[in-house]
Amino acid sequence: MLGNALKNRRFHRSVGALAGLTSALSVIIGMLAAYATPKGWGRVTMALHLTKKPFILKLAPLIAGTSVAIATAAGLLSFYVWMADRDDAVDHKTDAES
Repeated sequence: MLGNALKNRRFHRSVGALAGLTSALSVIIGMLAAYATPKGWGRVTMALHLTKKPFILKLAPLIAGTSVAIATAAGLLSFYVWMADRDDAVDHKTDAES
């Protein structure tokens, strides 16, 4: 049952679209985090833990990690669907020969 759900093309495309969306979100959050990073003496005080990091600097690695995990799942799903289609094509070819 799970195999049939994973072979669904619509599900496969949805996971790919979700991976693209999280990748784009990760890039935007990363750019905002780079902009929000303290400059000059603010950087020194942050390195010495005298001031706290901006929240976006704490959030950026989590968003990037989530993006990588979803992209990896999308890649594995794509590979699975490709292998399943290939096996189905081989099965249909041997059935036609017999």
